[in-house]
Amino acid sequence: MSVFLKSDKIRTNIRVGKKQIAYSVLFSSILGLILGFVAKILDSPIIPNEVSILGYIGSNWGIWIFISTLIAVYSYTPKLAAARVFIFLISLLLSYYIYTILVLELFPLKYIIFWCLLALLSTIPAYIMWFSHANHLISSIITALPISVIAFEGFKIYLSTVNYYEKFMQYENVLISKGNYFYMLGTEILYALMIIIILLLVPKRKKQCVYIIPFSVVVFFALVTIIL
Repeated sequence: MSVFLKSDKIRTNIRVGKKQIAYSVLFSSILGLILGFVAKILDSPIIPNEVSILGYIGSNWGIWIFISTLIAVYSYTPKLAAARVFIFLISLLLSYYIYTILVLELFPLKYIIFWCLLALLSTIPAYIMWFSHANHLISSIITALPISVIAFEGFKIYLSTVNYYEKFMQYENVLISKGNYFYMLGTEILYALMIIIILLLVPKRKKQCVYIIPFSVVVFFALVTIIL
């Protein structure tokens, strides 16, 4: 499969100048720095409850898989896709943990190492995701992967909210007073929007959704069966 992906049978590399490549890398870096800082701010206790849902969403994987998918797909080559996603994630972690160290005076070394290693490993799926933006059956299969993972995480959030309610339902309005219902509802809406955007922007032809959606359902239920 690796030999097949390296060829031009699925998607042809886009030939551009070094300046365009440099701009695309710079954009990924700036985006990561900004979003890392925003994610940390939204995750702090100073944020009002009305917008704290954004910090909750930012602490999950779905939003970052979504953004990384779009960065990879709209890169000029698969190698550049891997590099841009890595730079985006490293920049995100850099601003996130600089704030943590300088402002909060915390130094979570184990977490920093873990997430940096994960950012490095993300270059592999980023390389593969680049081939999703093509009119090919394997492109439809690849596109189904982030969709199914995002749907799975959204489903897990839904289950955790329901379990919380069932555990504490003897207390009056505990679900509403804690805001868990609104967190769950807002999160599910955002996750549904991310899936819709991927279906609109990633496939080369809209008719590929005929294959993408069934593939996504199969992978989703496989994840539910194996993990939950």
